[in-house]
Amino acid sequence: MTASITVLSKIKPPLRWEPVSGDFTQDFLESKSKDPNGPRIEDLTCGEDSVLHEAQRILGRCLPPTEAAGRETGLVIGYVQSGKTMSFETVISLARDNGFGVVIVFAGTKKNLREQSEDRLTKDLGIDEGDNWYHFSNPALNVASQIDDKIEAWKKNKKRKKAILITVLKHVDHLENLAKVLDKLPLDGVPVLVIDDESDQASLNTNAAKIRDKKVSAKEKSTTYDRICVVRDKIPHHSFLQYTATPQANLLVAQADLLNPSFAELVTPGAAYTGGKAFFKHNPGLVIDIPAKEVPSKTNVVSAAPKSLISALRYFLLAAAQHALTKVKGKDRNRSMMVHPAMQTSSHKDYKRWMDKSYKTLKSYVERQFPKDPAEVASRFQAEYDSLKSTYPDLKPLAELIEAMVSDVFGEVNCVEVNGTPDAEKKVKWKSIPYWILVGGAKLDRGYTVEGLAITYMPRPLGNSPAADTLQQRARFFGYKKDYLGLCRIFVQGDVREAFSDYVDHEDFIRTALERHRGKSLKEWRRDFILDALLKPTRPNVVGLGTRRIAVDGWMVPRALQRDSDSAESNRKLLAGIEKSWKAKYGPARNASEFSRFKGTKSVSPNFVIEGVPLKAVLEDFLLQIEVRDATDAEEHSAILIGLADLLREKPDLKVDVFLMNNLEAQYRTRDAGRGFPAGHPNAPMNQYFSQTAGAINDRSFFSPDRLSLQLRRFNLGTRTRDSSSADILNVTWFALNVPKDLRRDTHVEDRD
Repeated sequence: MTASITVLSKIKPPLRWEPVSGDFTQDFLESKSKDPNGPRIEDLTCGEDSVLHEAQRILGRCLPPTEAAGRETGLVIGYVQSGKTMSFETVISLARDNGFGVVIVFAGTKKNLREQSEDRLTKDLGIDEGDNWYHFSNPALNVASQIDDKIEAWKKNKKRKKAILITVLKHVDHLENLAKVLDKLPLDGVPVLVIDDESDQASLNTNAAKIRDKKVSAKEKSTTYDRICVVRDKIPHHSFLQYTATPQANLLVAQADLLNPSFAELVTPGAAYTGGKAFFKHNPGLVIDIPAKEVPSKTNVVSAAPKSLISALRYFLLAAAQHALTKVKGKDRNRSMMVHPAMQTSSHKDYKRWMDKSYKTLKSYVERQFPKDPAEVASRFQAEYDSLKSTYPDLKPLAELIEAMVSDVFGEVNCVEVNGTPDAEKKVKWKSIPYWILVGGAKLDRGYTVEGLAITYMPRPLGNSPAADTLQQRARFFGYKKDYLGLCRIFVQGDVREAFSDYVDHEDFIRTALERHRGKSLKEWRRDFILDALLKPTRPNVVGLGTRRIAVDGWMVPRALQRDSDSAESNRKLLAGIEKSWKAKYGPARNASEFSRFKGTKSVSPNFVIEGVPLKAVLEDFLLQIEVRDATDAEEHSAILIGLADLLREKPDLKVDVFLMNNLEAQYRTRDAGRGFPAGHPNAPMNQYFSQTAGAINDRSFFSPDRLSLQLRRFNLGTRTRDSSSADILNVTWFALNVPKDLRRDTHVEDRD
């Protein structure tokens, strides 16, 4: 324990506090090490990449339990199927050791995922037989008094009394019920830890596109997001940890989000983990293309089981037979095959029917024919056997594998649908049967663990605009498979294979950037992410593959910008600072009247220009520092940052002409008192940014045709048109950016609508 604390004390930047690994955490980790399929205790507790050390880092960046009240938000990033659940279970155990009285887990959006998470938490934390936890699942108001009693008992003896664990489905009704329960509880002085599993799904505000298209008010929140915010408002002292393997939305489009994290930490997978690099970079022979003619579509009717599906079945039976011949009792008990055709359950029934018929036919043929003519039966499996032998040299002889199919495999295979239909909403009991074929769609996506997955058949098309994180979450074939990686095969269409391969580069870039800034402010990470030369591997699809395009072209102007007093004050200080520093470094500021293109009806312009400010300085000093706290503005601002970073990479010497409108003396505008678009917020000017005063020259005219142009200005905002005496919000910072057509960039942000 002393060594652990010594290591924690050396972490840079320093932790807010140093969580102690006590009896609860040690009992949990020891129980995991005793699991037949579990890691060694040394792997869990020793080293800076151990589960324990990383959990201490994560909790140590949260709000200390000794503080009276407050809130903190953190992002925890792992790979798909890499051990995120193990991580947050360890964080939960540490929280119990260090005086947290309540833990809330948002356990996904689907019933089967919540049940899977609850089953694991119940087993791993010893909820049923231990003395550490009271567990409440999807609590309603009628259990509030029970939880109240448990909290009061905990307050009297925090070390000996059980703490409260609440698991809740991330659905509106359940979250609303939870908020009502929390409102009745004596939570003052009770440190609470909230875990949002798969935090990029459903939790974020999905109304940005509707706000942009003026379909809803700028203040609108999507329902799940709103209920999560309400839940948080009911808890005086809490830390909110967002767990995900696909953090693009959390990192790049959430600057204005109320769930915006202030720090990020990482989950490091163990040595046996196999992810995107293992399948799509280092071992390309594990991936097999499904011919387009074998994929059903509106223009391509497929009436019988595709040849590639039958081949995948033969691969699975060989892998299952190898497992039957070599398995160790109590360990690695399953081998499975996943068929993932599409979201629609109608297609699941087609593939389930094809699979049932193909399996029944193949089983009958092998059982009948193998005793008579083993060579002829072996010839049916020869191509798949040769392929497996090339990637798994220890494969048993083909004849032995077929014998094992007959004696040990055929009677132990179960083929089921896993989807939302009433007759398919059944738990897969992994311990009851060793070999499974699962056919399904969304329920086999995000968060669902397929035990011993060896063969994946995924004819599901890439689609017109697949989000990168959504695509990655289909990769249930990632996981701790190093010992039998050579027996794995993935059947996908060619464009899906390419998309996965591209995503590996994208994921590696994001993770490498986060490793350098682990635990630091995400504002600083965002700055380096945008400016780093490594942006190239992600261009142009930084957030999604073929997602919604935002053109960085022409005038780009915020509509509401800063929506709170803290961000408004921060922006005032920012503008004051760069006004002074840029005039000193890149000045002097010249009156616009000195430039022939701005000659107009007035001999002297109120506007001044600082010519040739380096683009890097504009990005680093201003655009990456300004607080953008409106959801729609933040989305466009991300596009601006990504587009300008791409320009900077290609043309590092680019300059920007900076226009100081009205020489940065505040101009009067009527403020928007929440009366709708374009701003919809009292800290925004009600009229459009550019004045339309009479004359040949107006505000829109002040830009350089062949250069990037940045207009800076201050507003005083009041309630009455043309009556500056009504101004009650002073020195509001505003800006506008103009991008010439020859410097135009198209960027992509993930459309959460």
